[in-house]
Amino acid sequence: MASNLAKAPLFRAVTSRGYAQLAPVSGNPNYDIKSTILPNKLAVASGDNESPITRISIVFRAGSRNESSENLGVTHVLRTSAGLSTKNATQFAIIRNIQQVGANLSATSDREIISYTLEGTRSAVEKALPFLTEVATQQVFKPWEVSDNSNRLLLEIATRPLQLRAIDLLHNAAFRTGLGNSLFIPKSQIGRISTETLQHYVATNFLTGRAAVVGLGVNHAELTQYAQALKLNSGEGCTPSSPYKGGELRSNKGGNLAFVAVAGEGASLKDSKEALAFAVLQRAVGIGPQIKWSTTDNGLFSKSIGCSPEEYASTAINVSYSDTGLFGILLAAPSKSAGRFVESAVKLLKSSNISEEDVTRGKNQLKTALLLEAESGSNVVQDIATQAAILGNAQTACQISTAVDSVSVSDVQSALKKVGQKLTIASIGNLSSVPYLDELK
Repeated sequence: MASNLAKAPLFRAVTSRGYAQLAPVSGNPNYDIKSTILPNKLAVASGDNESPITRISIVFRAGSRNESSENLGVTHVLRTSAGLSTKNATQFAIIRNIQQVGANLSATSDREIISYTLEGTRSAVEKALPFLTEVATQQVFKPWEVSDNSNRLLLEIATRPLQLRAIDLLHNAAFRTGLGNSLFIPKSQIGRISTETLQHYVATNFLTGRAAVVGLGVNHAELTQYAQALKLNSGEGCTPSSPYKGGELRSNKGGNLAFVAVAGEGASLKDSKEALAFAVLQRAVGIGPQIKWSTTDNGLFSKSIGCSPEEYASTAINVSYSDTGLFGILLAAPSKSAGRFVESAVKLLKSSNISEEDVTRGKNQLKTALLLEAESGSNVVQDIATQAAILGNAQTACQISTAVDSVSVSDVQSALKKVGQKLTIASIGNLSSVPYLDELK
């Protein structure tokens, strides 16, 4: 019997800090995205979806892949430092003024980007916009405020779910450095990330050539004018290369369950055709039941397992970055039977056979997911921000769903073949029956 893993953002494992949560309010899902590259190389992208909720995000290509051995965990500290005192506003003033107008300010980061997002009604965002500017571009990192964040860092490390830790280990094994860096600070680094380290990281990575200003439910000309007024240092900086290498990491924690992630190299966001093929493959392999309260999954992995007396949970992983990606299967199973599920996952990923029926099902599920997300509006600005920061432009969900139709069976077969060439395995929990990588064929 299959069931859903605890809901965790697996397409891009993202963590965030926010001060409140607004219910998503949908607007017109059929809108155009306008993109502009300013003379200083700052990208601006916006879409006016006629929603009463406006979202504006300032994004930097400054995710954890840019960390070095000396400043590991600096992006985690940056994320939790969002909203601390800035050059022109105190922590109290930022929180009070944003809450007073009913807006929400959050900081989100992954291995590629860091984004600061303001959302609320149009009038609320207009009033709170100066504080978004302060938080994203005018940080000062007062030593006593940074020091007070240590307990929050410890709490976030302690409360990581095991499936998220398995994904973290998977990246570490697959890329080692760069994209292999964790989203969370190592315990040994807590208290060692100084004000000077934070300021140097911001000065090195928060540059116009590595940034984008994105808006949803906002006029493009007004957003461009706002972006032009931002005080950011010019330059493009340098993103360290992070080639896929493959490998294995195990963390034996005991317990009754084993969480195992098996993956191979995926697609780069810059190769849109291959990225779409992997997105279709993810749905074809299976991301869990698509009907509420159901335990039935029609995906390829579930079919390969068949009728199992043991309960387990599984989902396909598809993570794309600017230069490479990861594709595989994350599963949770009882420790005594985990080995059988791992062997089935490896066998599926090393197979290049996929039927036209499975591809069609994957395409339909992908298009449905894209369009439903466009209607909700809650995650759309994050998707647009990622595209704008990495590619310099962005497409709407409607445009992407139309492009999905062009994905052929051979494209998906080629994607699956690429995955099986060199696998990576990461596991955590009770690993008594989980085979080692060299034991799997």
